[in-house]
Amino acid sequence: MELVVAEKPRVAQKIAMAIGGVVNRRTYGSVSYYEIERDGKKIVVAPAVGHVYTLAEKKKTRSYPVFDVEWVPSYKASAGAAYTKPYLALLEELGKKADVFVSACDYDIEGTLISYNVFRFATKIKDGRRMKFSALTNKDLLDAYEGMGVFDYNNAYAGEARHILDWYYGINLSRALMSSLRTATRVKIMSIGRVQGPALDILATLEKEIKAFVPVPYWVLTAIIKDVKFTHKRERFFDEKEADVCLARTANEGTVTRVEKEIVKVWASPCFDLTSLQVEAHKLFGFNPTKTLQLAQSLYEDSLITYPRTSSQKIPPTINLQSILTRLSENKEYESIVNKIMENRWFKIFQGKKDDPAHPAIHPTGLEPKKLEKDEGRLYDLIVRRFLAAFAPPAEKENTQVEVDAGGEIYVASGSRLKEPGWTEFYGKYFRNKGEELPEFEEGEVIALKKKTKTKKETQPPKRYTQASIVAELEKRRLGTKATRSVIVDTLFKRGYVTGKQLEVTDFGLKVRDILKKYAPEILDEELTRRMEDDMEKIQEGKIDKEAVIAEGKEILIQILDKWKMNEEKIGKEIAESLKLTEKKENFIGKCAKCGGDLRIIRMKGGKQFIGCSNYPNCTNAFPLPTGAFVKATDKLCPVCGKPMVIVIKDKRKFEMCIDPQCSSKDRWKREKKED
Repeated sequence: MELVVAEKPRVAQKIAMAIGGVVNRRTYGSVSYYEIERDGKKIVVAPAVGHVYTLAEKKKTRSYPVFDVEWVPSYKASAGAAYTKPYLALLEELGKKADVFVSACDYDIEGTLISYNVFRFATKIKDGRRMKFSALTNKDLLDAYEGMGVFDYNNAYAGEARHILDWYYGINLSRALMSSLRTATRVKIMSIGRVQGPALDILATLEKEIKAFVPVPYWVLTAIIKDVKFTHKRERFFDEKEADVCLARTANEGTVTRVEKEIVKVWASPCFDLTSLQVEAHKLFGFNPTKTLQLAQSLYEDSLITYPRTSSQKIPPTINLQSILTRLSENKEYESIVNKIMENRWFKIFQGKKDDPAHPAIHPTGLEPKKLEKDEGRLYDLIVRRFLAAFAPPAEKENTQVEVDAGGEIYVASGSRLKEPGWTEFYGKYFRNKGEELPEFEEGEVIALKKKTKTKKETQPPKRYTQASIVAELEKRRLGTKATRSVIVDTLFKRGYVTGKQLEVTDFGLKVRDILKKYAPEILDEELTRRMEDDMEKIQEGKIDKEAVIAEGKEILIQILDKWKMNEEKIGKEIAESLKLTEKKENFIGKCAKCGGDLRIIRMKGGKQFIGCSNYPNCTNAFPLPTGAFVKATDKLCPVCGKPMVIVIKDKRKFEMCIDPQCSSKDRWKREKKED
């Protein structure tokens, strides 16, 4: 019997149907699997459900360092993984009967490790095989089955090394942080990891630069000419008097001294890799990277796009692009633009520079969607149009620059217009043309200047990262993997290290980073993390032994933790003080109108809370708050009574309210409550 293991139940069904033959759906407990009779051979296709094995301590402790770990069933290590138990039971039962093991999990180090652990722990099989596919269409899956090769052990070894090192660093460093908090009055879950540390450092370095930034005033001179805003050639005047002199000298009429036009070709972008998809989806739709990956994974499992966890911007010649185009032409949404590609025989697709040996760039399979959720539909449309745009010829833009001499003062304006739409017609609404089109100007032309203006501005600090741009930055610096970078960003939010759409490092996050920099700078060291990433690749390529990489990473960690233990008491005091300051800042609502003390949120057991004065018992000024709600201060004052406003989040509802229950701004609430 041949046992084919898929990564998820939906994929198992697709694989079984693609292999063909006589397919029978069976159940084992609550889990479905598939028995196939094909060419006289018995094949069983069964699903895992992600990682059904995980790393855990052999003997549970709360201390550090700890390195004595083993692979155990996930459900035994975590109550949250109880759903994996029936799947593992099925795989163990089938593993007793099977002679050949076939991995049909995702072809990357995570997918390979999932199947490798099933292979070695749930079966007694000696012979391992591997199906490789990047799309879940019947043809792709059947080709992968019939052309399967040997099991990809090096991928598995790299995956195991990564998991072990991530466990060593994540558990030990996080325990070190938590252990330092024994003296703190407020317990807070803290964590740091092999990639999380450098990511926090990148954000904190920028945050400190922003906080230290001192804006410098400058002045800009502008004039309206033919309804176009022209700017003085100097752009910025840091001396206001000099700006005034130049403005006074600017005549009411000017002469066009230069009109420069340039035709430039603008090439399409290549098909998406995961990071560029996350960046574009954030820019266009506001999706965070995790949401984009989840939506893309759903589209992949519906056989609509290829595997999303890819670093490639290339599509290899083995993929039949004309066949995909033909299928897309049957979709009314894309029929006209696909026909234009086919009529012009534009069959050569634009390729990017980035490559991935495991998977091609993300592109549609050509199958027509049956029904998609709104956000799935938006992402699918973006992927399809990016794919189609890559076949089209370059666009042509005409860039124009005009200079006007007005009394010896030179004013300039730039503009552009799309001369030939090229690929932009295919990318449609997702194409954003930067720059406005200028009216016609001729050299020597005398023209009037209107609304001559001097505007005061200030230099701006560097821009903060968004969730998408920090993921792109981590990729640029070769930190983390395409699949884990968005998870790292999510963790920084969960731990309270960062906040906001434009990622602002909290006071607490800055303090954690400073403590790490002071007592364990290696945790923040990009180069150390990058070297480990390079070693993982060498394991995949068979150039280095996984045990050597794990041993080296362990040795470095021991040295870090030894130094940490020597300073644990000092670290604890610094973190505890930071927590107190953070709590005080988070709970500060405003000044007390009765005594001038601080109004702050007082939280009690059972979810009860209220706003009280710091001068209690001398001042008993207080305001009630909803029980069990999350309440956060704002910088706003009530437009009706002038008292502070707070944000309240309860039962998935979020609203702002005045802290005074008697404020007339709440009259509508009282009426509605009375009517109910």
